[in-house]
This record gives sequence, C-alpha cells and structure tokens, in this order.
Amino acid sequence: MDGQTYVQSKMRSLKSIKRKKSKLNTKSRLSTGKVSYILQNKNFITELWHLLFFSSTSIFLVLTFSNQAWKPISFDQTKITGLSGITKNDIEKTTNIFYPKNLLELNPKQIESYLVKKLPIKEVSVSRKFFPPEIHLNISEREPIAFASRVFSNNVEKGMIDIEGSWIPIQFVNKLKQNQIKLSIENWTPNKQKEVILIIKNRSIIQSPLEKIKINPLGEISLKTEHFDLVLLGSRTDRLIEQINKLNQLQKSLPNLLINTKVKIVDLKDPRKPELKIEKILSKGM
Repeated sequence: MDGQTYVQSKMRSLKSIKRKKSKLNTKSRLSTGKVSYILQNKNFITELWHLLFFSSTSIFLVLTFSNQAWKPISFDQTKITGLSGITKNDIEKTTNIFYPKNLLELNPKQIESYLVKKLPIKEVSVSRKFFPPEIHLNISEREPIAFASRVFSNNVEKGMIDIEGSWIPIQFVNKLKQNQIKLSIENWTPNKQKEVILIIKNRSIIQSPLEKIKINPLGEISLKTEHFDLVLLGSRTDRLIEQINKLNQLQKSLPNLLINTKVKIVDLKDPRKPELKIEKILSKGM
C-alpha cells in the first residue's frame, strides 16, 4: 500500500469515528432531554398534589373553624385555673350572663373586667380555644392579710382585706388562709384605707407585734399590740411613721416596764408629747 492510499484509509476511519460520536452525542442529548422531561412532569405532579392536599386541608380547617366558631358554648366547656377561695360555682354564677354564646361572640376582655369587678380577683386572663371549643380562665385571687369589719347597710359585715386595702368577702377566703392570719381591723372604711395600708406595710417596724387596728366613728385611729392595749394615734394621718417610731422608743425606754405597773394606754396624738396611762398590778399576796 502506497502512502496516498494509507492516508485515504485513515481519513475514512476518522470520518467513521466522528459519525459514531455524533450519533452517540445525539442519542445522549435525546436521552437527557427525555429524562429532564420526565423529571419535570414528576415535579409538576408532586407540586400539583401538594397544592391539592394543602388546599383541601385549608378548606377543611376553615369549614371546621366556622362550624366550631358559630356553635353555642356552655359553661361546662370552661376550664379554670388558679382558684383558691373562690369556687367554680362562684365563677359560673357570676358569668352566667355570657352563656350560652358562640366563641366569636364571647369577648375575653369583657369577661375579664366583669370578673374583676364582681369577685375579689386581682388579675384574670381569658382566652378562647377553637379545637376543641373551650374558654380558658387563669385567675389570680386577692391575697388577704387581715380580718376586717365594716358597717354596711346599718349592719356589721365581716370580711378581709388585701395589701392594697381592697375588701374581700370572707366566704371567698379558704379556712387554711384564715387560720394563718392574726391581724384584724375594726370599723374599716374606704376613707381610712390609705392610712390603714401605710400602718400595715410598716408593721415590721413596730417591735411589739401589731394585733389590731381600730377606727372610731370620728375617724380616729388606734392600735393594739402585744405589749400595749391601746395606742392612740388620732385623726391626723401625716405623722403615722413618726408615731410608730416614737412607740418603739417608748417601749425601749420604759424600764421593764415600771415595777408593779402596766401601761394601759399610750397617747401618741402628739408624738412630741406622748402620754401614758398606767394601772397598778395587785400582787397575789395582797
């Protein structure tokens, strides 16, 4: 084979290889395109299925919500937490004007303000739940710190007060809390609420434990402590802290306390000029 024939043979071989590669590339492009088309179809079907699923779920939830929201709810579907002295029956009687109503008609803020107004409740939060349909009440009751009595409709009413001076009907305080409280207030009145609370908040200053706060018809305040039967403070309220401090000074200065005598009354209406009323203690041998 001469040189020219050899070159022609090689050229034919190269052309044949190129044709084969071209066919393979074409087949490869067709296969890739087919795969891409199949994948696109699968993605489309998946997305379509997701869309149908979420749309159906959303429609179902909307229909369920609408059905529950407009369905009348009773007090039996009310869940309450935080009760101590107040009972569930008390809550039911107080809120009966709100039932039966559907969940959308019930106004949580309206229920909250009504409960605080009608019962000795410090704070309350009301929320609605649609699945299942319920009303949730989280209640914080007022904490009593002293027994109290007041004249109400010409009758003496017994109750308790909290640290803010708010009145608490005694039936709303459980027996365990009642047994833990020793302090009492006689003839409590809103006009002296500020002064009473000031004394109570500063009772730890008084070395002789405070037992009773009294308010007479003239609005004059007096105290009873463990060591003094009667401490007169009067009607002036701008000297309460000064009077309390003076009472402590007297207790320290009285020599144990005056042999064979007992301090009956301490008059601190003018704390700069305190007056003592004492009585003789008769010995058993006399």
